[in-house]
This record gives sequence, structure tokens and C-alpha cells, in this order.
Amino acid sequence: AVAFPRAIKEAATSEHTRTFIGKRVVDYKGDSGKSDGSVAYRIAADYDNDNFDEDLARFLGGACAQNTEGLVIGSWSAEEMFDQDSSGVVQALVAGAAKLPRLLGLFLCDVVQEECELSWIQQSDVSPLLGAFPNLELLRVRGGQGLRLNDARHPKLRALALETGGMDVEVVRSICSGDFPNLEYLELWIGTEEYGGSSSVQDLQPILSGKLFPKLKYLGLRNCDYVDDIAGVVVSSPIVDRIETLDLSLGTMTDAGGRSLLSLPAGGTLKRLNLYHHFMSAEVTRQLQGLGLTVETGGRENAHDDWRYVAVGE
Repeated sequence: AVAFPRAIKEAATSEHTRTFIGKRVVDYKGDSGKSDGSVAYRIAADYDNDNFDEDLARFLGGACAQNTEGLVIGSWSAEEMFDQDSSGVVQALVAGAAKLPRLLGLFLCDVVQEECELSWIQQSDVSPLLGAFPNLELLRVRGGQGLRLNDARHPKLRALALETGGMDVEVVRSICSGDFPNLEYLELWIGTEEYGGSSSVQDLQPILSGKLFPKLKYLGLRNCDYVDDIAGVVVSSPIVDRIETLDLSLGTMTDAGGRSLLSLPAGGTLKRLNLYHHFMSAEVTRQLQGLGLTVETGGRENAHDDWRYVAVGE
């Protein structure tokens, strides 16, 4: 079974992922690696080896791919990440899907800040990946520039995570009109308008209504600059009577949002509330600790002249 990502406290964009779907991540160095599926391979370009296309083709044509369950794609260009979108990578993976018959988890663009800022990453329509891998259970995508999910459906997908510094409203709407009957984990980094975010809390209503994703256990609406608005409506939304974890971390939560969350229902299915990186006062965070839930209120930031910021914008 796929090991879902933990509800991390901090934004994990400063170092490459070390484990994926419960497996150690190993950089692919040719076909001499393990072919028993015991590790997750990472394929990436760097300044010492800027041959991503050749490395991916070699991987797909070798013995390692046949038993690979977890695949991590890093930088596809050491020098042109700002200009080259992910469409070529998506096409190559779709074309080589038959070479990855056991793929369960895919992380597209494990790129860290020193390689390319989150909001500079050029993405594309990633939905062909869903159609190409019928057994996929986890898809994580980093980067929001040009990101699309034009055909948001998959019968087996259990976890979907999209990390952006600003999520286009069309991506949100695609998810809300999609078909993921087995989805248990949904993590959306909403971001800010400054870096391409164009949604509002009204666009999230289909998710908050509880009518989507009947198996959902974890809802993460993270890195969001209107998180106070989300807090104001989520407390009376049907979704909180169904999920086990509500993750509103990495955003700009203030006392107004924190006081709204004090009305969360107690004694139901909800067990965990993640508010890491926030702008709430010590008094409100103290009150939140009395909710009867496991509440994470670390990472308190101080607003300067009422300027508040998400954890990952640029």
C-alpha cells in the first residue's frame, strides 16, 4: 500500500525529498541500480549531467523501470527550468507507461529553491499522466505556472498534492468537477494572487460541501493568503464531519481566522488541525490548544505594518 505523505509542518522546498511512498529515494545512475522495486528512483538534470531526456529514456528501457513503484522527477534542465515546461516530460512518461507497469506513486518536479523558485517552474497539463497509469495511487506536482488538470479523473488515485505559489482558479475548478472516487488525501497549495493565484473561498465550496471525494480523510488547503476566509466557512461546512485532518498551514492565518476555528465541532471524526506558519496572537493559539484536537500552532510569524506572507510565494 502507498504510504501517504505526512502533514508536514514546514514547506519542504529547500531540500530534495528523501523518501517517497515509504521508499528511500535514490538518484538514477544507469541500469546498474536495484531492479526489485525496493527503492524509488529520482531522475534529474544537474550542472554535472544535463542529459535528462537520455537518462529518462535509458531508465524506461532498462530493468529498473519494470518493478518501480515510486518515481521522482527532478529538474528536466539544468539551465532552462525557467523557460522549458513539463509537457515534454509528461509526453515521455505517457509514451513509456507500458515500461512502468507497477507504478503507484509519481512526484513531478522535485525541484528545490536553489534550482528554481516554486513560482518560476513551468508546468503543463498533467492529466495525461492520470490516464496513462491506471494503477497510480499518488500524484504530487510542484509548480503552478501553466499548470492544468484538464481531465481530472482516476478510479484508483488515493492522494493528490499540487504545490504552487499561486494556483490558477481553473485548476481548482477542474478538481471540483473531477472524478476521484477513492481519493483519501487532497493537498492544495493555493498561494497568492501576486504569483498567479486567482481563486477564492467560493471556488472551494464544492470541496467544503462534503459532496466530493467520499473517502477523503485529509484536506490540506495550504500556503493560502485567504486562509482566514476558509476558516470562517469551514467550521460549518459538512466536510469537517467527515475528515480526520484539516491542514491550513503555511498561510496567513490571523486572530480572525483562529477565532473562527474555535467553533470547530468536537467529538467527531476530526482529530488533527495543522496551522503551522501563522500570524495569530499567543492568546488565540492558547485557546486553540483547548479544542480537544491535536493542534499544531508552531511557526508563529510577526506581521510588519500589517504585511503578511505565505510560507512559499515566489
